[in-house]
Amino acid sequence: MQFGLRAVNYPFIADDMSALKLPKAIEPYRFKTFGLTIDIERLVAIRNERFADSDYASSEQCLNELQQVEAMFRREAIPYLNTSSLSVEEISTRLLSMSRLKRKIF
Repeated sequence: MQFGLRAVNYPFIADDMSALKLPKAIEPYRFKTFGLTIDIERLVAIRNERFADSDYASSEQCLNELQQVEAMFRREAIPYLNTSSLSVEEISTRLLSMSRLKRKIF
């Protein structure tokens, strides 16, 4: 709230993987877009809680998706951050630091 920022979460899903690119809705905001990633072990654990022993939760599926998304971030020059061990506050602090935004005091 101190910076007047708004955030949007756009999760990439299996349907996005065939032609992975920056979504059209995000394209106008690419200059202030950041990607968030996660360690494969953490993603597998989360997905196993939702759909145990499924292809969706397999290590191979998670690794493939993470590699594709991170490659897209690099190709599109979107800075990204691994959030596996970070709290929401730590994520926001790091993103603010990466963006070089300064707090305005009124």
